[in-house]
Amino acid sequence: MFSILLVRRIVQCLRAVGLPATRPQLYDLALLCYALAFSSSCHLASLALLLPLTGQRESLVQRLRRYLKNPRLSPVQCYAPVMHYILSHWSGREICLVLDRTDIQDRWSILLLGVCYRRRVLPLTWQVLRFGGTGAAEQLPLLQRVQPHLPANIRVCFYADSEFRAIAVQAWCQQYGLHWQIGLHNDLSYRIGVGPWQPLHTLALQPGERRYLQNVYLQQQRIFGPVNLIAYWPPKQLGPRYWALDLPANAQAWRRGRKRYWVEPIFRDWKSYGFDLETTQITDPVRQDKLLLAMALTTLWMTHVGEWVAHNGRSRELDASDRSEYSLFRLGRDYLQRARAVGLRIPVGFSVAGVP
Repeated sequence: MFSILLVRRIVQCLRAVGLPATRPQLYDLALLCYALAFSSSCHLASLALLLPLTGQRESLVQRLRRYLKNPRLSPVQCYAPVMHYILSHWSGREICLVLDRTDIQDRWSILLLGVCYRRRVLPLTWQVLRFGGTGAAEQLPLLQRVQPHLPANIRVCFYADSEFRAIAVQAWCQQYGLHWQIGLHNDLSYRIGVGPWQPLHTLALQPGERRYLQNVYLQQQRIFGPVNLIAYWPPKQLGPRYWALDLPANAQAWRRGRKRYWVEPIFRDWKSYGFDLETTQITDPVRQDKLLLAMALTTLWMTHVGEWVAHNGRSRELDASDRSEYSLFRLGRDYLQRARAVGLRIPVGFSVAGVP
């Protein structure tokens, strides 16, 4: 009874957010979110055991497969109201977007665009691609999906590593008024003002050295700029790293740019530290996409629960350290396990603090 009631509350919340799905589609999606929240693996055979339904295991696996095969359910369209709700109700002074890629073994790559929130990235949109690197042709559609939902009165910054260095991406940010800080390869040509063209590695940094350059032009073949440049050789790295940005290059900008690393924990949450995405054995990118829809929703739900736990002073029940090292996602997942064991209340929601 506890499980059925919880699934029904998930359905109600999904409907309240405005997901464009039929009642059966919402129910199957809620079942999958419920199973993901409690399971240590997103292998379908493992998820089937947690479905609060009667029937043989194989029958329950087939039900999950039918959800993943459903041609009438578009993950991009289904998740769009959630993305709009998060961004349109954003209460902070700044929206920081991060775009990055993670690989599923050597089969698939997931391109994810999210918004920074408490040292994590909340998923906004994604694309499942064949394994390997990406270019502007794959990257720009994700930015284009999010752009109409960005509030006009809040500053928006975009962070990405050198895979997303294409001039077309930087020009798009410039066109739509986004501030950007994007990694560059060391062989990219640059010039300062009207000076000579030279590759970035000619800056000849020393380990630990950081340098800020203003009024820089990039790429001799297709000149773009002026932009500003941060060059830094981390002491434990083999060589320097470089970033182009439109705001002044200084120590404050370098510190802000570290937010691009906030995407790495969500990939760990989706993989080895959470849903164990690599165990799905799904070979169809369309089905993988629908699984990611449920994972993105469950990530928001676990973050919502984690905030509820922290707000109500219950973090110490799950984390014994004086200074909590648990993320909101981890707090949410652990609280659900404890709540199911001893019959505690489980909040359901797909919003974060400041987003009602």
